[in-house]
Amino acid sequence: MAHPFTEKLEKIEIRLAELNNTIKSKSNCFQQEILDNDEFQELFNISQGTAANWREQGVIGYFQIKNKIYYKVEDVRKLIKSSYKPLKKK
Repeated sequence: MAHPFTEKLEKIEIRLAELNNTIKSKSNCFQQEILDNDEFQELFNISQGTAANWREQGVIGYFQIKNKIYYKVEDVRKLIKSSYKPLKKK
């Protein structure tokens, strides 16, 4: 028969593992909703100046927290979709 302290410890460990998984899933979900400026530039293979021009011209929405710029993935998808030119058959 297991000692009561051991059973409590096992329950705590299980609960911690559950909480850890919840935190991981929530943080992954949030991270997939935004891109930072470096990720955005890498995705489009553009310079910092081009990214700044796109923001100033209203090509892409963004938000800034202190000195860090972020883009919603939803806005990036809209930009890609609106810029798509389908292949024309000859």
